[in-house]
Amino acid sequence: MNWVDILLPRICRLCDAPVNADLDLCPPCRRSLPWNRQACRRCGLPLLAAADQCAQCVIKPPPFQSVIAPLLFAGPVPKLVYAIKFGKGYGEAKLLSRLLGDAVAASGEPLPDLLAPVPLATGRLWRRGHNQAILLAAPLARRFGIPLRRTGVRRSGRGKPQRGQSRTARTASVRGAFQARRPCSGVVAIVDDVMTTGATASELARTLLAAGADETVVWAAARAA
Repeated sequence: MNWVDILLPRICRLCDAPVNADLDLCPPCRRSLPWNRQACRRCGLPLLAAADQCAQCVIKPPPFQSVIAPLLFAGPVPKLVYAIKFGKGYGEAKLLSRLLGDAVAASGEPLPDLLAPVPLATGRLWRRGHNQAILLAAPLARRFGIPLRRTGVRRSGRGKPQRGQSRTARTASVRGAFQARRPCSGVVAIVDDVMTTGATASELARTLLAAGADETVVWAAARAA
């Protein structure tokens, strides 16, 4: 325990109970999180029965090879995500990044060569003051020793916010939204806070593959059902 922990004791981000570990989450709250334990390996969608892939991925595989998304976007998880998106939730970002990193380490999958956080359009970035995907990706880059490309892809200002849109509308709104600023190679992990329909991840994956990536995977803190 360092002097910061003595002066400012750690508390659980969900219930405010004091915690002694290096994770701002008490054991009961951690156990109560909606874990995405049975999911499609390809798209991360929660499945009702044990299977490697969902029917949609068998019929029409996405442009990324796999998804690691340890949590479901349910219960207390939206509170953590919205704190990062619309507030100054740096503690929440550290917590979700830690849980995502633990899932990556437990997966046994080879580490990618590059991390590519999903970019925000310039106007939205200016209004928020930060990109929540970078807040999640930076600790992962340090933990695993993977280069982080913060500005490798530009996002245009076209399209409406995706929250509340249907799958079809989300797909249409991100079509052509990304432009690679420089080439890339190897395996690139797309990092985001929440994966909903997969439209954003798919469009960004296509952009990275066109820019030279050999393969793309997705790391997201949470997956919507």
